[in-house]
Amino acid sequence: MKKILFILPCVPYPLTTGGNQAFFNMVEYLRHTLSVSILLSPEDKEMNDVENLRALWPDVDFYLFREADAEPKTRCPRYYRWLKKLSESISRKMQRQQCSFQQERPYKNMTLRNSCFKPFPKAYVEYVSDVSHRGFDIIQVEFYPLITLGYLLPKDVETVFVHHELRYIRNENEMECLTHVTDEDKMLYGIAKDMEKAALRQYKHIIALTETDRMLLADLLGQECRIHVSPAVVQIGAACDRTVKPTSVRLTFVGSENHYPNQDAVDWFCHEVAPCLRAQGVEFVFQVIGGWKSRYVRSLQTLCPEMKLVGHVEDLRAYLNGSIVLVPIRIGSGMRMKILDAVSSMAPFVTTTKGVEGIDLRHNEECLIADSAADFAAAIIRLKADENLQAKLATQALERLHTLYNPQEMLARRLAVYDEIWQNSTGDDVK
Repeated sequence: MKKILFILPCVPYPLTTGGNQAFFNMVEYLRHTLSVSILLSPEDKEMNDVENLRALWPDVDFYLFREADAEPKTRCPRYYRWLKKLSESISRKMQRQQCSFQQERPYKNMTLRNSCFKPFPKAYVEYVSDVSHRGFDIIQVEFYPLITLGYLLPKDVETVFVHHELRYIRNENEMECLTHVTDEDKMLYGIAKDMEKAALRQYKHIIALTETDRMLLADLLGQECRIHVSPAVVQIGAACDRTVKPTSVRLTFVGSENHYPNQDAVDWFCHEVAPCLRAQGVEFVFQVIGGWKSRYVRSLQTLCPEMKLVGHVEDLRAYLNGSIVLVPIRIGSGMRMKILDAVSSMAPFVTTTKGVEGIDLRHNEECLIADSAADFAAAIIRLKADENLQAKLATQALERLHTLYNPQEMLARRLAVYDEIWQNSTGDDVK
């Protein structure tokens, strides 16, 4: 069996997010064909999740780097840890003070100011270096926070970076949503884009989730070879057992507050779309699913009393069924897993062009697409008033998703990418 090592910044369990579902489904498929290993750096609170994964995947090897291993040698470790927590707390409070005086909407989770190189702990670098030299045929790194590991990996191994979201595109989108872009913003954007380009060149292969992202990466790097397309995989078979439940009231949004594109989407809906609905005398409830706890969210609820914070739901697809899913996303790239969740729930949805980007679902055929607040509100009103349209869009979206993104075919495509990498192995870096 060929040996593959996955390096992730987070534990891909439980299956409460689309990203976790996609990675789980892929490993569940690949572990019967390849010798799979996973390198993680879990926090103490995540160790139960790791143990649950071990139980599910007894044939997968886990390499765990613990945060305690990254602590430098100090005269008084306990005092050092206290000082570290104090420093982090002060930094958070200083950031909140700065954000409270910003004229723009909160910067807290924006990536524009958080995309430049940050060094890893020395112990983590040494651990990754040691594990990566243990005879793997492919080493695959996932997610932007780990992108610079490409400089560290052995040159005689086929290295792959999976780009879930092009950071420079997300930064561009964030700047477009600001009413004022500073010279500092422009400088940080340029530095981060150059760093992203240089870091990607350290990998021999890159996997994009959509054809749109593949084309953008080809343009960024000046070439197309060794950039592969392999969409995320979410099982949708259970949707065949559901029927479309019409609704005239429930609007739902899926996503947590700590992902800035979600925060911007909810903010845009509350500030600009909801007033358009009220002006037309439309009654609705806006149910937001996921972790939302900040003071700013509470202020949004004052602005938009129709917004209800639902938190985590055990059966997401059952909850979405019988609602109109909203995807008012204006920022990001890759695949919007919330759209796949909507389709597999048999729930009709309204989205922006950015929200459905890279997923070949069509306006008036599988969904409604609108980019201005007035048009987005009009699409919601139209869909709420037409139960036949709700059924048509939800049914046709599921049929098209089965045709374009059949899970077994997508899993087979990923394995075919690895086979192509081995067959065409040259040992050269991406240039």
